[in-house]
Amino acid sequence: MSDFHSYIFIKIIGGLISLCTALSACTILGVAPEQVTPTPVSTPQVPGLQVIASPACQVAEHIMIRVDHPQGDLISWSPRTDTVAYVATSSGSSWNVGDLNLLSGPTFDVPDRIATQVAGELTWSPDGSSLAYLSLRMSDGLYTIGLAYADGRASKDLFTDEAARTDGFSSQKSIQQWMDPDHLRVFTSCGVDCMQGLDIRISTGLSSPMGDPIQRRWDQWSVHTNHPSQIPAAFSDLTGQLNWSPDKNMIAYIDDTGSVSIINEQAGSIIPLDIGAYATATETDWSYDGQYLAVQVDQNLKIFSMSCP
Repeated sequence: MSDFHSYIFIKIIGGLISLCTALSACTILGVAPEQVTPTPVSTPQVPGLQVIASPACQVAEHIMIRVDHPQGDLISWSPRTDTVAYVATSSGSSWNVGDLNLLSGPTFDVPDRIATQVAGELTWSPDGSSLAYLSLRMSDGLYTIGLAYADGRASKDLFTDEAARTDGFSSQKSIQQWMDPDHLRVFTSCGVDCMQGLDIRISTGLSSPMGDPIQRRWDQWSVHTNHPSQIPAAFSDLTGQLNWSPDKNMIAYIDDTGSVSIINEQAGSIIPLDIGAYATATETDWSYDGQYLAVQVDQNLKIFSMSCP
């Protein structure tokens, strides 16, 4: 072969090799095609449950406050309507305090502010007419319990002025439960690790102690979840947060990585929700009819519909 033909042959071979390098499907001259490994999708690992595609879809998203430590429920659905309350960021507020906003379905697009200086512990009255909450007053740095109304009436402070000072510190408080629409039970700090129960009548503003002071529980301001008195054996070993829907047919599950899934025990299936890459969920709450699920994801409220087309 002449030098000229050798040169041409070498140029052709070089070009083919370059082409094979650029094209993953090229197999000329024994060059194997490049295998592209897809990014794995995080799927929940729960023994005995089949992972299926989600029928749920996100219908709204809003900014929430950011907290350093648990402050009770930061999202809460009305017990009567598709209205959800949440603590939103407000201009000039700290991470731990914000505005109390309401969102109504089916769009959940326009927030309605009904209170300010709200820290958490959102708890609806049984008839859905009012909402009790933990408040941190900026004027004196004391915690109090506030009452806001779904119909737009002015919010009310249940511990006005110095009545909020129940210890020598910030006078922390928590909400135990509503007994009826006019009857609220709360705890007030009475010193280091000391909590005193109080029974409050909303209509009169009068309160009375409930028994002797107790030691503060380690989960005093933890997020509330709905669950049976005894967790089924199939889920008793799961680490994370389980929250049953009102009809007990579905379970919102936050695993130890902060991912969210919906478990359908009867169908034997688990449905992962898309909350975003590297996101961490800390709280879930079902609407009264189980048609919507609100999820706190980092500093965002995400609302999912369970019946998307």
